[in-house]
Amino acid sequence: MNILADIGVIIFFVASAAIFFYFWRKFKKKGLRPDQLQYIKAHWIRIIDAFDSHSQQAVMDADKLLDYALKCYGYEGHLGEKLKVAKGRFSDLDGVWSAHKLRNTLAHELVQLSKDDGRRALRQFKQALNDLGAKL
Repeated sequence: MNILADIGVIIFFVASAAIFFYFWRKFKKKGLRPDQLQYIKAHWIRIIDAFDSHSQQAVMDADKLLDYALKCYGYEGHLGEKLKVAKGRFSDLDGVWSAHKLRNTLAHELVQLSKDDGRRALRQFKQALNDLGAKL
C-alpha cells in the first residue's frame, strides 16, 4: 500500500510541475526586449531618413525590420511563413501582406516605385511593428 501512495505522490508532483510550466509558458510576458526595441527604433529612423533618396531600399529595409521583429518573438521561416502564423497579432493583416508583396515585386521585377506606394507601404510596416510593440 505504501508503494501505491508513493507512486501517487510522485505522479501528483510531476503533473503539477507539468501544469505549472504549461501555464508559465502560456502567460509569461511576451514582447520585445529593450535592446531589440532600441534596434528597431534606430533602424526605423534610418529607413525614414533614407526614403526620399532611396525609397525602394527603404521599403525593402522596412520589410527586413518586420522580419527581425517577428524573429524576436520566436517565429521561424521566411517572412511570408511568419506572417501566416502571426496573423492574429496585426490590426491590418491585409495591409501588412500588401506591403510585403510590394517588397517582393521590388526585389524580383524591374519596376519603378511611386512615392505614394512607398509611403503607404511604410505606413503599413510601421503599423505592423507597432502591433508587435515597437511604439514607433
